[in-house]
Amino acid sequence: MSLIRMGWVALLTVMVLCGGVAWTQDGRPDARLQFSSTSFGLLVGYGQGQGVLEFQGERYPFTISGFKLATVGVTRVSALGQVYRLREVAEFAGRYVMVEGAATMVQGGGNALLRNEKGVTLYLQNVQRGLELTLGGGSFSIALTEPAELAVP
Repeated sequence: MSLIRMGWVALLTVMVLCGGVAWTQDGRPDARLQFSSTSFGLLVGYGQGQGVLEFQGERYPFTISGFKLATVGVTRVSALGQVYRLREVAEFAGRYVMVEGAATMVQGGGNALLRNEKGVTLYLQNVQRGLELTLGGGSFSIALTEPAELAVP
């Protein structure tokens, strides 16, 4: 693939992602979420964390884990987000795909637009602390967990 063609593909990808961000913010979110995670990597990175989904007046704890390609470093991420196209809480769990290019030195942040296989879309605003360079993409999985008060001993 020629360099010019790759440039056009990259430009088209950015336009689609930015258009999706604008579209996502036009409507009222179906739910809100917050989570924190820690990630580390050397070429391939791994991260895990936990958070809470607020949907229809209820709070649902969840865990998050995933990987990134073309990444080096260690970071701690805190994120807030809006959830769109969520009709029932079970649709929230699943694998989300992301494309990312970012550098964090001590502290950074940004936005991300992600979608799972059920069509649920997350718009995240995050703050990162640490040292990391990421030039690839990756995916992460969200699993709903039982609240501590409902867990059977």
